[in-house]
Amino acid sequence: MYILGLTTLGDSAATLIKDGEIIAAVEEERFSRKKHHAGFPYKSIQFCLDYAGITLKDVAHVGLYWKPWILRHKAMQAIKSAFVSRDMFKARVDRGVAQVSESYLGMFKHANRLREHFGESDFKFHYLEHHQCHAASAFFVSPFETAAILTWDGTGEDTTTLFMHGKGNKIKVLKRIKLPHSLGQFYSAVTSFIGFDMFTGEEWKVMGLAAYGKPEYYDFFSKKVLTINGNSGFQYDYKILDHHLAKHYQFPEAIIKELGEPRKPGSELTEKHWNIASSAQKVLEDTALHLVRQIREMTGEENLCMAGGVAFNSVMNGRIFHETSFKNFYVQPAAGDAGCSLGAALMIWHQKLNEPRNFVMNHAYYGPKFSNEGCRKALDEAGLKYETMPDEKLLPKLAKMISEGAIIGWFQGRMEWGPRALGNRSFLADPRRRDMRQILNDKVKLREWFRPLAPSMLEEYGKEIFGKEHHDPFMITVIEVADEYKEKIPGVVHVDGTARPQMVNKDVNPRYWNLINEFRKLTGIPMLLNTSFNIQEPIVCSPQDAINTFKNANFDALVLENNLVLREK
Repeated sequence: MYILGLTTLGDSAATLIKDGEIIAAVEEERFSRKKHHAGFPYKSIQFCLDYAGITLKDVAHVGLYWKPWILRHKAMQAIKSAFVSRDMFKARVDRGVAQVSESYLGMFKHANRLREHFGESDFKFHYLEHHQCHAASAFFVSPFETAAILTWDGTGEDTTTLFMHGKGNKIKVLKRIKLPHSLGQFYSAVTSFIGFDMFTGEEWKVMGLAAYGKPEYYDFFSKKVLTINGNSGFQYDYKILDHHLAKHYQFPEAIIKELGEPRKPGSELTEKHWNIASSAQKVLEDTALHLVRQIREMTGEENLCMAGGVAFNSVMNGRIFHETSFKNFYVQPAAGDAGCSLGAALMIWHQKLNEPRNFVMNHAYYGPKFSNEGCRKALDEAGLKYETMPDEKLLPKLAKMISEGAIIGWFQGRMEWGPRALGNRSFLADPRRRDMRQILNDKVKLREWFRPLAPSMLEEYGKEIFGKEHHDPFMITVIEVADEYKEKIPGVVHVDGTARPQMVNKDVNPRYWNLINEFRKLTGIPMLLNTSFNIQEPIVCSPQDAINTFKNANFDALVLENNLVLREK
């Protein structure tokens, strides 16, 4: 049985499963080339159907990750804000009217959109709760028979944090935290205060910048803005730092009095901004640890699954994984809203149809793939000179080039699902070079100096490099590097001595594992520096995307499957 899951607001996406197993999953941005694409995912749906070799007529169920009629709680929050500030009320009403008219009401037309665009079909359409879709996207593809499940983001319909318990093919709600109390909205508001753009997902910049600062404003944030509240979880005081005003770079006097004027986008980042980021990050982490310990007591579980945009905070994850009494953890690679398309499909298969689980998601390679012939055709059309060679010759050559300082655009197999490049659409470089972060950030990626870069490493060397057992195939945790390795791999060690590794399994991605191993044979270092193959755009999807990036950026070589293009000097 085929089931299609959809995400249709920001980070729109589609996932197709067959009998509970993922067949295809992709974000619409990879086709539209618009980051965080919002709207109906026509091209993602078409890819999923084409990859499976089916039409919409073959799909039995379609799941949407939202219940658009749940509006009462948000409306009440808007009314309450009117008693605080006219500007706060206006920001909520303007946003709410746009969402209802353009997005929520449009959801009632999705079934018709599908049939009009993809042909007649007898599928049954399901509206599903946002946070339960997050939970399903993690637990139902995890290796655990039972687990505690914690989902957290800006907001779903009205819920911002959901405590759940997963057993077999069912998930059960234990507790909700609703608006206005939101970890995601707190962190997004701080993102805007520091002059970044929450609409383009620049919360990552706050996390990266935090490592350079000191938590000078921790007491203010933890006592006045985001406070732990006993057994009920936490409280977020929007009267001091309002998420909706922050979207317009407007902030209440209460926070300006404490922190000074907010940074204007594009202006200089000072030590004060580093310290604000550090303070907000620490408050987020401490609040998260409180919630994780709470769900541990509620469930008695040793396994924890997490999802939602907050679950992408890899520094927070590192503390959760190593400072709590949970023994096993699972966060799938598309933990944000795109992943809800997967959760929607799985909710139908397991929760509604009561079908058993028989699938574990151990990789993220569910997007489009292209043949050697297709890559050569694209290269010929672009007028690029290339050499085609077998892996036995190509991989050692690439390892040597990287060891001598080359930056490689590496394109192979099926594109990754989620925001992380995991060895199929990656820039690769030498982690031993201390200057490589600056070179990549300044000359290739064209982004801020403080953005960290991550290692892809042979799974077998995890304990040696980190001094403890650690397994993370999806690059979603930050962990301290063992002292003896910090000086060996400065290109991927952050200023605070940590790194965010991808553990590469030989059976899961053998070609990428072999490339890293060739580098190990030359250098003794079982890893490569890996960052996403994109320049101020979504990660490349097609050979044409990769070629365009090669033509418009400054890196040394392009690999499309077994075809090698060297930049002419």
